Amino acid sequence: MESMDLSKATLPKIYQRNKLNCYLDPIRKKLIYITPEETVRQRVISYLLRELKVPENMIFVEEPLSHFGLRTRDRADIVICALTPDSMQAPLAVIECKAESVYLDERAFDQAQRYSDALGSMYTLLTNGEQTFCYKFDERENKYIQIRTLPEYGQMLEGKYVEEAVQLSPPRIAYERLADALRASFDAAGDDYLQDISSATPFEMALALFNFEEALLDERVKMPVGDHGLFRLVEDYGVRMLTYGNGSGGQFFGPYRSFLVDVDGNTEFYSIGLATYWKSSWDLTEQPPKTAICVAHDDEKISHHALQLVAEDNLVLSGKTLRFYHHGRIAVGRIGSGRKEGLMELVSKRYPKIIHQGGYYLGTITADHLLRLDEPDMIGLVADLISYSIVRDEYRQIVKSAKK
Repeated sequence: MESMDLSKATLPKIYQRNKLNCYLDPIRKKLIYITPEETVRQRVISYLLRELKVPENMIFVEEPLSHFGLRTRDRADIVICALTPDSMQAPLAVIECKAESVYLDERAFDQAQRYSDALGSMYTLLTNGEQTFCYKFDERENKYIQIRTLPEYGQMLEGKYVEEAVQLSPPRIAYERLADALRASFDAAGDDYLQDISSATPFEMALALFNFEEALLDERVKMPVGDHGLFRLVEDYGVRMLTYGNGSGGQFFGPYRSFLVDVDGNTEFYSIGLATYWKSSWDLTEQPPKTAICVAHDDEKISHHALQLVAEDNLVLSGKTLRFYHHGRIAVGRIGSGRKEGLMELVSKRYPKIIHQGGYYLGTITADHLLRLDEPDMIGLVADLISYSIVRDEYRQIVKSAKK
């Protein structure tokens, strides 16, 4: 059973309507304006009809979930159905389509699987046309397992699949080879904005941050659960591919180490990753990107960077020792900048241990070996980064409430 290749799927005939190009959708039987997402959707429909032999009358496109008895206004991109013994249409697979430019991050997976859960479908597929991920719900394990591809319709009806081979984590790069590996990654990437670490960051600092990032990405080593600073670590959740925005409208995508934490009885995700950082006003030929340590927060309401710690502006390197400071500036959504004095006042009440010379000291790592997430210095740094981010978010809420 081969993996899905949507690149060769035939697109429907194009017509013009109101001087705009449209596809004649074979399922909905109407003209649909062409968008990047619609192109992906039509490739999927073509693949279902021609390659997987799904009956046309068992495919539903842009289907309201209320059609299946759910009290919601949500719509699924594509639902494949099967007939029950009493001739009712029951969801068999849910497919979510994104434009090619959209990263398939954790939230995209969550949306697709949330629809599958609601509909009780057996299969789930998520695609942006270039990347495609397929899942089947395993009732014995009560979880989704990744499979190689959607099977043909007749095999779907029988619940068949080929499980995707488990990708084992590669071994850590040897400490003696870290510098060469970092230089090679700079050479391979070319453009700074494609990197997690900017090639313009002083090399020894970049090397220490590379070591730090490698420790974050090593899922074999877990941060100990328990009380840390302002929170209790419920679970070191491992690496997730995530997209986050900041107050100025920037978007950051990449691997983050995620921590499920309890803050005053609320369970939330805080995640840490590295990204290149620049402002739209910069001339990148004169002012190249910098490197930022990003602490992201997502709960049921918001998803954003609680802290972007720009390495060149805040970190101090002495030999192999890297100290993490922060100047205390803070953006509050569309309101603009918050008062540094107001944040300092709240930190002094909630987490005074990090206050240092009018700013904040968040920890130190000595990168003379392969760093690990279960080492005291790494545990302390992660705990302070998350705790400081928690207070920053609390301060944002105070400012927003005062503006109402």
